[in-house]
Amino acid sequence: MKKLRVFIDACAYRLEKRWQRLSAREQRKFLILFFTGYLLVTGCVILNVWYDAKSANTLQKARIDHIRNPTLQKDTSLKDSASIILKK
Repeated sequence: MKKLRVFIDACAYRLEKRWQRLSAREQRKFLILFFTGYLLVTGCVILNVWYDAKSANTLQKARIDHIRNPTLQKDTSLKDSASIILKK
């Protein structure tokens, strides 16, 4: 675990050095590019969620009903294994 942490720190240090070597104009260009990508991904996710909610709403209406406890429902196919007599 310690080796992994040292490796991650070394990678972060190298990336920081590369970032500092870029000019301010290039840094600004990369920042705008990454922010634009972030906005595109965010917009796609919002549109996808909106579309899914809209299509699910038209296909199936949510039922408002009482919550039933599944353990209280009697199922005759399930039996306790301790009540089965194996030998006579």
